[in-house]
Amino acid sequence: MRPAVSIALILVALTVLADSAQAQSTEPTLTKKLENFQNKLQAFADSIADKTKAAFQELHHSEFSEKTRNWFSEQFQKMKEKFNEQFSRD
Repeated sequence: MRPAVSIALILVALTVLADSAQAQSTEPTLTKKLENFQNKLQAFADSIADKTKAAFQELHHSEFSEKTRNWFSEQFQKMKEKFNEQFSRD
C-alpha cells in the first residue's frame, strides 16, 4: 500500500508543478512588463517627435515666416547701407 500512496503523491506533486509552471509562463514577468512599457514609451516619444518636426517644418515654410524673414533681411540690408554711407564719408 505504501508504494501506491507514494506514487499517487508524486503524480499529484508533478501535476501541481506543471500547472504552476504553465501559470508562470502565461503571466508576464516584471521584466517583460518593463520592456513593454519601454517600447510603448519609445513609440509615444517617436510619434511626438515626428509631429513636432512636421509642425516646425510647416511653420518654417509658411507664407508668414517667409515674409517675416524677407522683411528682416531688407531691414538689415538698409541698415548696412546706411552704416556704410556714414563711415565711407569719413
